[in-house]
Amino acid sequence: MKVGLALGGGGARGFAHIGVMRAIEERGIEPVAVAGCSMGGIVGAFVANKVPSDKIRAAFADLKAISLLDWSSKGGIIGGRGLEKQIEQHLPRRFEELKLPFRATAVDIQDGRVYVFSEGEIVPALRATSAVPGVFSPVEHDGRVLVDGGLLSNVPIEEVRSLTTAPIIAVDVTPPADRALVFEGNRRFLARLHAPLHSGQRPLFVDLLTKAYEIPAAILNDMRIAELRPQIYIKPRLDRNLKPEDFKRMDEAIEAGYKEAVDVLDALNRAS
Repeated sequence: MKVGLALGGGGARGFAHIGVMRAIEERGIEPVAVAGCSMGGIVGAFVANKVPSDKIRAAFADLKAISLLDWSSKGGIIGGRGLEKQIEQHLPRRFEELKLPFRATAVDIQDGRVYVFSEGEIVPALRATSAVPGVFSPVEHDGRVLVDGGLLSNVPIEEVRSLTTAPIIAVDVTPPADRALVFEGNRRFLARLHAPLHSGQRPLFVDLLTKAYEIPAAILNDMRIAELRPQIYIKPRLDRNLKPEDFKRMDEAIEAGYKEAVDVLDALNRAS
């Protein structure tokens, strides 16, 4: 069976895509085109280069959130050079060198429209698709200022449909809109406000900023999924409190993706 893949964004929640790919490989399903957003874009680039799931996991096994930090002067607290280093170690330089057609979505912060990367250098595309506003620095590309595609197209179904007539598998790891924030006493409040990102606890201002981004993104994403109706929809049962920077929980996310994909794909096989 040949399929197109639409892999959604969600930071570390996107490690679930690796588990989904393991289930796909075991069942002999063959991706022929891939589109991704944010972490789905990063994992999707590996898939488009026909890297097997175990090697994708190995590429991320030693990655820590702190390794991505470099201070930015362009409106984000993380510059993105650390992410570039990870990408450069494992992927070819250009889209044209990938083994499958691949698209990555970003949003032009100036005109408020989706921007789709389809050619040229891979690193700027993957930096832009994962540039959460206010957290990661935006990316200047082709006269545009680009941020995370999850603002408007977190599971890029339309983009992969432009590449293939095969059935689409959409994998949705969007953070839930109803994740609860914890507000503590004044002293603890100030401690969290100034906590470094590598302390193991988010600064409160980052938590507030991220949640304010997640709420409308989750609502819009649900509307788009209902409208676009992918043939196969996989939404891994991830802990709602698994945060985008929880890289240490990678194997938990991978296992959740694998289990959900097995359930969905085997149910479809029994019904056919």
